[in-house]
Amino acid sequence: MTHTSSNPALKENEFVLLDELLSQIDEKSLAMDASQADGFLTALCLLPQEISPSEWMPLIFCAPGATSSSLEEQKQTLLEELLYRRYKEINYRLAHLQPIDPIVYDPEDDNGNPLHGEEELVALKPFASGFLTAAQTWPGLLDSEEPAVASSLIGIWRHLPDDEIGDFAPVRDELLSDSPLENLDDAIEDMALCIKQVAAVTRGFANKKTPSNPKKQTRRHR
Repeated sequence: MTHTSSNPALKENEFVLLDELLSQIDEKSLAMDASQADGFLTALCLLPQEISPSEWMPLIFCAPGATSSSLEEQKQTLLEELLYRRYKEINYRLAHLQPIDPIVYDPEDDNGNPLHGEEELVALKPFASGFLTAAQTWPGLLDSEEPAVASSLIGIWRHLPDDEIGDFAPVRDELLSDSPLENLDDAIEDMALCIKQVAAVTRGFANKKTPSNPKKQTRRHR
């Protein structure tokens, strides 16, 4: 789906290229992978105030306190273009209250075997991690006084890695007990609804009637 002639949505091969380029950044920079970057960009699009790409893009390439590094000029320019187009695509989807289509990796165990059922949900940890990074960096989400925002964000925090979940752990454990998610598709739908509810408040996007049988979102595989 092309949004505008200047900012077309990424194609499948471009999602692969995005992940490949991010993985080529020097390890010492602790750059985000494509799934983390997707969560980061989604949170950016939910902020009440727009943040300049010159402020947010460096955080994708280099974690705070890490040694900054970048690709050779042509690759770096292409990477930045892909990220900005993805940012515009996510913003478009949120503005039109279309379900998000997060970049997720096929979940596997330590032996490379595919995971199934509830075990699949680990695939959303990078997305949630990147989302939290943006939420902690700029105001508008974590400090929101709107109950609807705080309650909806819990749908993101439940997927945070154990070393990042912090004070949200009790809420996560309660959700796991009272509102378990059966598989990754269910988790993505639940997350999409939570993000839609946040967007309705922080960005003022009006609620629209959700189709009774919404189309399943296509996973972006590694």
